[in-house]
Amino acid sequence: CDETVVSSSREPMHAPLHCWETAAQALGCPLTLRPPTSRWVIRLTPAEWAFSLVEHVHEAPRLPDGAARARGFDAADWSAIRVPCSWETAGFGRPIYTNTVYPFPVDPPNVPAEGNAVGTYQTSFSLPGAWAGRRTLLRFDGVDGAVTVWLNGREVGYSQDGKLPFEFDVTDACAAGEADRHTLSVQVVRFSDASYLEDQDQWWLSGIHRDVVVYSKPRAAAIADFYATTSLVEGGGGDGGSGGEPGGASWPGERGGEEGGGEGGGGEGGGGDGEADGGGGDGEA
Repeated sequence: CDETVVSSSREPMHAPLHCWETAAQALGCPLTLRPPTSRWVIRLTPAEWAFSLVEHVHEAPRLPDGAARARGFDAADWSAIRVPCSWETAGFGRPIYTNTVYPFPVDPPNVPAEGNAVGTYQTSFSLPGAWAGRRTLLRFDGVDGAVTVWLNGREVGYSQDGKLPFEFDVTDACAAGEADRHTLSVQVVRFSDASYLEDQDQWWLSGIHRDVVVYSKPRAAAIADFYATTSLVEGGGGDGGSGGEPGGASWPGERGGEEGGGEGGGGEGGGGDGEADGGGGDGEA
């Protein structure tokens, strides 16, 4: 295990965003509600995916070599699992409860290969032709374990941090067009060096436990992140200022470069979609 590596090819983390189709739609949807459907978002869950679970790391399925690799794992004999769902609650493996001890021998940053379950998932999807020429991003809202992701047999990234959403730019790994079917393969190792940071009075559950979506953003420009900057008002009191007074919140807009995800960054839009590819009619400004 290399405890200095927590991700590979992962987009920078950012505030929750969405791909709105019009400014009115964005302004009319409370943040507490699930955003409505959008032509720029494909939800891969809830749905049944092919699934394989093995008890030891060395038993994990391997992708085939050669041309067959583009079709992903051979899942002909796999079970089906409803995603999102921790695999233990679906009847695969067993949940573990611990209070003050780890569920594996303590040897940081190492974890054992024996008794370290590996769950492998597979599904497929196609992209609308309207997505051609745009960026395509794949987002997982939460996966417990060390996750490796392939698209059409091509590795697109790796991630830890089981309770945080994470994204990969998959533009170059899949083409838009209804005729093209893309195979998404995901392999989750239950315990990793990150598990040493997660032990507490808890149940240990594994797998894709939150939603998975594919979404599209313009190549030219799109909101990647936003943040609030505040300051203290001398003398205090009140609600911290308003109407341009010191202490009121300012919204500088998107962050660039590594900090905010750069051009078109990860995230499903924002504001009035906040997209700047010359759209116009659909709220893309």
